[in-house]
Amino acid sequence: MRRFAYWLIPTIAIAVAAFIVAFMIEINPVAPTMQKDASLSETSEPETVEEGSQGWIKNFNINNEKGYFYPVNEVTITLDDNESQNKTQMHHLVVPLKDSYEFFCLKQELKNCNLSYLLNQEGDTMTVLIDSADHKKLTTLVTKLKTYQISATLSSFKED
Repeated sequence: MRRFAYWLIPTIAIAVAAFIVAFMIEINPVAPTMQKDASLSETSEPETVEEGSQGWIKNFNINNEKGYFYPVNEVTITLDDNESQNKTQMHHLVVPLKDSYEFFCLKQELKNCNLSYLLNQEGDTMTVLIDSADHKKLTTLVTKLKTYQISATLSSFKED
């Protein structure tokens, strides 16, 4: 009986280990080996930029057909160039304010025109800066402000 118990415990341990190994192999099959394609050989000539951008996409497409999946997102970025900025002429409106009533009147007119503003306050002097590409809106705003006896200067905006 002692001899039977002496061999029973290691035999059960080996059987459990073999079962675990067999189970792990069954749920995680061996990964297939990658085969090199003739189109992806290292001796190919350098490609141009347009062909190179298509090359890696084709590579992922070929691998996708084999059952491989890669999390790839293509992002297209359009950058602003200086030509597009020069096409839209920005205008700059400066309104010096004397008191809070003028500021209230200006805010109401800006709300009606749907324009945003920047308020600069240095000590007792308040200045409102308005930048817009719509010259017509700014000129109508200047004429409306003249009815409130508020002076405003309109100029073309030039960036440094």
